[in-house]
Amino acid sequence: MVCSPADFVSRWLLLSLVGAALFMCATQTLAVPVAVPPYKIRAFPGIPPAGATQPDDLAVSADGKDLWIGYGNGVDTTGKGGPSNLVEYAISSGSVLRNLTIPGHLDGLKINPATNDIWATENEDGNPTLAVVQHTTRAVNIYRFAPLLLTGGMDDLAFTLGTPQRDFIVASSQTDITKPVIVEITGPLMKTNTQLAPFLGGAPKPVLNVVTNGTELSNQIGDPDSMTLNPAGELVLDNRSDHSLYIARNLRAVNPVLRVPLTLDGIPVEVNDTIFTASTFGISSTAGTIFITDTSANKIYTLTKPYFPSNEVYTAANVVNDVGLVDLNTGVVTPVVTGFKGVHGLAFSPMVVAIE
Repeated sequence: MVCSPADFVSRWLLLSLVGAALFMCATQTLAVPVAVPPYKIRAFPGIPPAGATQPDDLAVSADGKDLWIGYGNGVDTTGKGGPSNLVEYAISSGSVLRNLTIPGHLDGLKINPATNDIWATENEDGNPTLAVVQHTTRAVNIYRFAPLLLTGGMDDLAFTLGTPQRDFIVASSQTDITKPVIVEITGPLMKTNTQLAPFLGGAPKPVLNVVTNGTELSNQIGDPDSMTLNPAGELVLDNRSDHSLYIARNLRAVNPVLRVPLTLDGIPVEVNDTIFTASTFGISSTAGTIFITDTSANKIYTLTKPYFPSNEVYTAANVVNDVGLVDLNTGVVTPVVTGFKGVHGLAFSPMVVAIE
């Protein structure tokens, strides 16, 4: 068989196209997060509704059947844009059960263990509001706050499990550093003027550095973000400006506030969501599922392993795009999943996910 110059050119172009396609496939394969055995990571089958992008915080219902995801949609974080989407998925199938429109930029998301209502904060950099979704009717109510303690926005939130229940919210982006970084709702929710009390932050206070066992006089909580409750009932807040977790204990204790400086591969590391292997409702388990949002990839993942020792701590190291296991004694973060595009939110369910 004799090939003309045109045949050689055609074959060269074909091979070039095939090579490019193979390279693109390999690149896409490398972009998929990789878990360290015995962890297994899988894509959650839920598909974002039209227009819903940038998944952020997430929460699992008390019965472990539903997954709520807040989509920020890239809107302005000072309340000038919107809306965001709050989406309820059936965990077993990934099907969308509800797609709610929330004004502003949705950020923090938790389920109230006393009522099962879904609470979501909006606008972490200014003009903060709170959306509360009634758990049976799915009706949405929006609440605003008395401005006395707020010079910025609101980020995450957490509920205590005792009686009476206490409700705490992160006061983020405070332009006045004498204002608190955690506030407490002190009365009933009001449409225009919900009252708050300061809980943590403001003027410098003694802080015990857990790693060095030294006392610091610090107001370093300059960029507070996500918050959760640990199994001891203490608030755990991540602060991005000094790569640390702050643990707010009984404020009458000898060391009421602890700081855990975090490192990964010996380098200080910024984190976002941090969770314990216990649900929002205080249920611990040695088996379960961690749900993960990748904001940049617009994807949701599930992370499992055969056995979760009680009260393990995981964090989303969002700058290096790893999910890691945290040692609260040393502050060392050990990656268990790498290769995200923009890892952000974490939530633990004490149930193993069986997806159809």
